[in-house]
Amino acid sequence: MSRPHLLNWSLLILVVCCLFQAPRALGQSPPARYEERERGIELYRQNQIDQAIDWLKRATKKNKADIEAWYFLGLAFVQKGNLKEATKSFETSLKVKPTFAAGHAGLAYALLLRDKTSEATRAAHAAVKLDPNLIDPHYILGAVQLKVGEYDNAIKSAETAIRINPKFAPAYLLKSRALVSFNGAAIVRANVPRTERLTRYREAADALHKFLELSPETEETKTWQQQLASLRFYAGTATSAYSGREVSTKARILNKPEPQYSDIALRKRIHGTVVLRAIFADDGKVKHILIVSGLPYGLTEAAVRAASHIRFVPATLDGVPVSMFIQLEYNFNYP
Repeated sequence: MSRPHLLNWSLLILVVCCLFQAPRALGQSPPARYEERERGIELYRQNQIDQAIDWLKRATKKNKADIEAWYFLGLAFVQKGNLKEATKSFETSLKVKPTFAAGHAGLAYALLLRDKTSEATRAAHAAVKLDPNLIDPHYILGAVQLKVGEYDNAIKSAETAIRINPKFAPAYLLKSRALVSFNGAAIVRANVPRTERLTRYREAADALHKFLELSPETEETKTWQQQLASLRFYAGTATSAYSGREVSTKARILNKPEPQYSDIALRKRIHGTVVLRAIFADDGKVKHILIVSGLPYGLTEAAVRAASHIRFVPATLDGVPVSMFIQLEYNFNYP
C-alpha cells in the first residue's frame, strides 16, 4: 500500500508496495479460466487501479466464492482510498474462507487505516494465529503499537517482521520510528539513563540506514537521509548541546512561522500533532531536526520547513552562547 498522534502514517502508506502482493494459504486456486480475476490482478500489479477494480468486480460477480479476487479487490480499494469498500471485500473473502490468513491481514490493514485500532489488532492477531510466518500482520501490529505508545512492543513486532524477511524495508523504518518515539517519551519522563537513550538512537540510525539501503529512491528519500544524519548526531556521545536544565538562560524564540496545510491533507481532513526534536544552535540557526512523530500528505515536511525558519536568541551558559536541545510541537486542526 502506498502512504494520529504518534503514528507515522508514511509507514503505512508505503506498505502496499511491499506487502500483500500474493495471498498466502489459498489452497487450490480457482481454475485458470477465470480470466477476469487474472486480468484484474495483472492490472493491480501494474498500478492501473481503476481498471483493476472493474475487472475484479466482474470476477467476484462471476464467482462469489473467488477469495483471491475479493482479496485483490480489497487491496485495489485501499490503493484508491475507498477503505469501507476495502473492508467489505476482505470481510467477504473471510466469509468464504474464515481461515484465510492473508484476508485477516488485509482486513487489519484497512481497519488500521480507518483508525479502528482495536478491530485491526484483533484481525492481525487472527492472521498471526493462522500463519505465524506471515509478515503482514506482525508489521500491522507494530504500527498499532507505535500509535498507542507501546514502543517496546512496536520494536519487537518490527524485529519479528525482520526475522521473517530481512529484506522487508518498511519493518526497518517501523523499528527506527519506534526507537525514536521511545526516546521522545523518555526525554519527557526524564527517567531513562542517557546512555540507554544514546544506544536507542544508534539502533534507530542503523535501522533507518538499512531501510534506505533496501528501498528504491522516492520523493521521501531526502527526508529520511536528513533524518539519518540527525539520528547520528543525537547518537553521538560528545554532543556540544545542552538541555534546558543545564543552561543559564534558555533560548528565546523571536519568530515561529506556522506550517501550512497541504491541499490533499485538507481534502482528507487530516489532523493531529507533529513532534520534532531540534538543536537551537549557538550561531542562531535551527539544526538537526528530528521527526519524533509525524503526519501524512506533506504535513510533517511542512512542520520541518517551518521549524527550520524559527528565529531565536541562543541560550547562554555563564554568559556565552551555547546550543540547546528543544522539542517542538505543531498542531494541525483542519477548519
